[in-house]
Amino acid sequence: MNEIRIYSDIGESFFGDSVSAVMVKDQLNEMTGDVSVRINSPGGDVFDGFAIYNLLVQHEGKVTVHIDGLAASAASVVAMAGDEIIIADNALIMIHDPWTMSVGNSVDMRSTADLLDKIRDSIVTTYMTKTSLDADVLKAMMKEETWFSAAESIDNGFATSTSAKSKASAQNIAKPWINNGPKPEQIPQDIETETAWRVAINRRRLNLL
Repeated sequence: MNEIRIYSDIGESFFGDSVSAVMVKDQLNEMTGDVSVRINSPGGDVFDGFAIYNLLVQHEGKVTVHIDGLAASAASVVAMAGDEIIIADNALIMIHDPWTMSVGNSVDMRSTADLLDKIRDSIVTTYMTKTSLDADVLKAMMKEETWFSAAESIDNGFATSTSAKSKASAQNIAKPWINNGPKPEQIPQDIETETAWRVAINRRRLNLL
């Protein structure tokens, strides 16, 4: 089966170690039929996340998403493109409000805040293609930065099933911009390293973190 791996930050990277919409488009151009998308990503650039989501939704063929470790932030948006979303029993999904860094006067700051609200609403619209939760509930979850276990992901409509055979894929994601990640005592014992819980962003661009 055709396979696309999103095992890094989403968006362009100076070091070339991320997954961009351009890269996914190039891969899809070489694929026909069903596609399997494997995700273990802390997220990144929200606009690349939207673009990857739309590319997958428009692909002719079944798209099966496998969440192998973490689908956080923009990666959770990409995951919604799956006709089937299979999450490993020990994997997680995380959603939260978009944020960015901005400079300028008060007018600039208000304009940036308005833009972030529009981006949030676009993210909510994407989540609502899969989950039965209404917009206000999703906005509240995003505001609080919500982490879903595999079972909670299914209960809330962010995934369709779990796979006992799937093994969570852990990476050394040593970037500490996170507020409410799981505490060490909350991490399942079958996760080999807590680095899979660290969430990173591409700080050079507008991110969904």
